[in-house]
Amino acid sequence: MHRMRFALAWIAVGWIACGAGRHAELPTPEPADLVLRGGAVYTMDAARSWAQALAVDAGRIAAVGSDQAIAAWIGPETRVVELSGAMLLPGFHDAHAHPAWGGLDLMGCSLLGRTDLDAVLQALRACNEAAPGTSWLYASELYLAALPGGSGRKELLDAIAPDRPIFVYGADGHSAWVNSKALEIAGVGHDTPDPPASVIERDAATGEPSGMLREAAMELVTQHMPKKTMAERIAGLRLAVRLANQLGITSFIDASVGEAEMASYKALEERGGLSVRTLLSMEWGTHFQSPLSEQEALLSRRTRYEGPRIRTNSIKIFVDGVLEGETAALIDPYLGERRHRGPLIFSPEQLNAWVIRFDAEDLQVHMHAIGDLAVRVGLDAFEAARAANGARDNRHHISHLQLIHPDDVPRFAKLGVAANFQPLWAFPDRYITEINLPALGPERVRRMYPIGSMHRSGALLVAGSDWNVSSMNPLLAIEAAVTRQDPDGVIEGVLNADERVDLDTILAAYTIGGAQLMHQEAVTGSIETGKAADLVVLDKNLFEVPAREIGDVRVLQTWIDGERVYPDGAAH
Repeated sequence: MHRMRFALAWIAVGWIACGAGRHAELPTPEPADLVLRGGAVYTMDAARSWAQALAVDAGRIAAVGSDQAIAAWIGPETRVVELSGAMLLPGFHDAHAHPAWGGLDLMGCSLLGRTDLDAVLQALRACNEAAPGTSWLYASELYLAALPGGSGRKELLDAIAPDRPIFVYGADGHSAWVNSKALEIAGVGHDTPDPPASVIERDAATGEPSGMLREAAMELVTQHMPKKTMAERIAGLRLAVRLANQLGITSFIDASVGEAEMASYKALEERGGLSVRTLLSMEWGTHFQSPLSEQEALLSRRTRYEGPRIRTNSIKIFVDGVLEGETAALIDPYLGERRHRGPLIFSPEQLNAWVIRFDAEDLQVHMHAIGDLAVRVGLDAFEAARAANGARDNRHHISHLQLIHPDDVPRFAKLGVAANFQPLWAFPDRYITEINLPALGPERVRRMYPIGSMHRSGALLVAGSDWNVSSMNPLLAIEAAVTRQDPDGVIEGVLNADERVDLDTILAAYTIGGAQLMHQEAVTGSIETGKAADLVVLDKNLFEVPAREIGDVRVLQTWIDGERVYPDGAAH
């Protein structure tokens, strides 16, 4: 019945739009469930059309047009939302986030916003005093640039709680700062070898662990920490989903999950709380998760966690680490005494074999690659898959892309690999100026985050936050992509001005581009007839505010499948 109403009513609206008097020859549309009118509707369709209003029926967009045209859809029981000039966009897509992890961190000791060492230590002391005892003190979102040289000493944490193990998780997700008690419990000492592609930082004089762990070295400690319960996981994920909706996000990719995370998504959906569309990328082959045999078993049963808003046909592979700990893999060496290039987590041969296999199985491969060597090796693997399997529509992507060799930029479009940037990182923050610049030199810093070059090359451009590494707010990231400046206005300067993109380009990355990456462009990503009513309402038209004020624009409402989930959404 609704399908017939869509077809006939859309024709009727078309006649109304074409000329007065002619619409009488066709049926009048039946009243819609919902009408939003009086706004600046930027549809993100192929023509980048503007409209004033839209009608929604059974959760789908029934018509888009002028206020006058959409008036035909209003009946006695139609819910009418007056936009009063507000901007209406398709719901944002975050193509790389960690909601299952980040939600748990929201429930604990957060160091978010502490950007100097004194502030970090003060927050840790407050957390210790708020929940005293001898159990683990876990803190998250440590801004590594707050530590001298990006590295912390265990003695500073010992002074806070010498008899209590402390684990402070770096905001980059690849570093941890621990105290002596934590190292003692884990049995990490002078003779403990560095795990593969990882670093236990040590005192230069004694060789003893200094308190900083990079990459898989963190697992030496975390395996001794209490595991989260399913109830805690569901509660944390609920918080993360609520935050996403508050920021206008209706779809996201959880960039690294295991079975516990998959189960929490399924449980939340069954409770009616999953008010986002999700693609879960199962972590593969890395040392952060379970043994490969367990990963194989999970891969075979992953579909049991699928649902109306959950898809699981994605594999996440870490190719390298991060620049902050010199664990990112580079074509040319880091500067300084060591003159090393940083490790690849897997050999190119192993990576090729996995990508060829997953591509043949119609799984989307989602890679983490920070250094230019890691990006090149990742592209080589996708090229090997194409040679082995032919061109397939799996829409593989590489995330982060802090450094890309110029020779590799055109390969993304050629191979059909999406470029997944985190635009909020594309300004000269202290990570870049105090940690990256001394380690890499100005030439490489000048080509960081080449979003503009990638767009000009014709590659599919998508965007994500990597939350809770950084803010989940798409509007802050959109401002940074357009200006290459600090959206908060605290840090001066511009990072690589020629890599700016225009507003329409980055909006596409956050809407229809993300939908294409998630294989859901037929369902969402633009405001077009027949698509789901996944929508975000902003208090100002982004095209009418100065670029340096985009991040100040507020989300007024968020809708998914025609249901308002922010504010006062029933899903929460």
